[in-house]
Amino acid sequence: MSDRVASPHRRALTVYTSRFVQVLALLVFQLLLRAIAFAPLLYAIFNGKFLNHPAQHAAAISFLYCLPLYALVVMPFRFQAAARMASLHGLNRDSRVSLGNYLKWLAAALVRLARALPFVLPFLAFCVAFYYYMQVPGFNDSLLFIQSAGQLVGGDYPAGIIIIALVGLVTALLAFFFWRHDLAFEQQDVLTQGIAQALGRARDLRKRRRQRVLKTHRINTLLTLPAIIGVIAVIVLYLLSLPRMGMLAFDFLNMTSTLLTMNFPTSTQLALLVVMLVLWLPLLPLRKLAINAVLIEQ
Repeated sequence: MSDRVASPHRRALTVYTSRFVQVLALLVFQLLLRAIAFAPLLYAIFNGKFLNHPAQHAAAISFLYCLPLYALVVMPFRFQAAARMASLHGLNRDSRVSLGNYLKWLAAALVRLARALPFVLPFLAFCVAFYYYMQVPGFNDSLLFIQSAGQLVGGDYPAGIIIIALVGLVTALLAFFFWRHDLAFEQQDVLTQGIAQALGRARDLRKRRRQRVLKTHRINTLLTLPAIIGVIAVIVLYLLSLPRMGMLAFDFLNMTSTLLTMNFPTSTQLALLVVMLVLWLPLLPLRKLAINAVLIEQ
């Protein structure tokens, strides 16, 4: 790639500023799709209940309803968004929303999901096991679970908490990196190329543009850090304000229950919303346009 070619983020910024209305329309459409997909969870969080399910499990159960909605609503239109961004970058791509196009995007989305699923399943299994042992059995059984995890390395409750956190982190990173692996496929023109050819072109592009793609990912990660730090800070500050029980395992269970049920006061919810609106949303189009730019390079 010639050094004279502008960086992906520079090209993304040019499109962002010169075609702001079109970028904003795409952003609003994609946010609307995600609002539809996560409507059950949002309803459970703001109302503290979901259908006739127990209130203490409302958030978790409603999230399960979101998974098929995400696969059917959001994932196909990630391909549509990629086509639209490619058009904004000057390529001739069909991004029209029609039944025929949707069915082709849906087929590609299901292939993308199937390819990532083996690497996402360990994290999903961890989440299910963690939720079950923290929320379903009695308090003593939850403590025993933490203690048993710690005894795997000859420790007690503190070691158990560390082991659980490490397993969660490792499986989450595995899921994240392999989910991101097929972003190149998502950016291909599956409508004209077909799934098989798009997968081949994506594989070839990852090899030829590996360093350039990795650099774009690194910059995108840096752009995401302020929002991540802000969200973590808001949640941690609230958790630290909870009453202490004087024992690490008890405090861990109390904080875990708050996180798993998403039982945050209105002030914390508003603070999280402000963080996302200020630190995450304005940079989202720039990040998406940049990764699109580097993954559609010829």
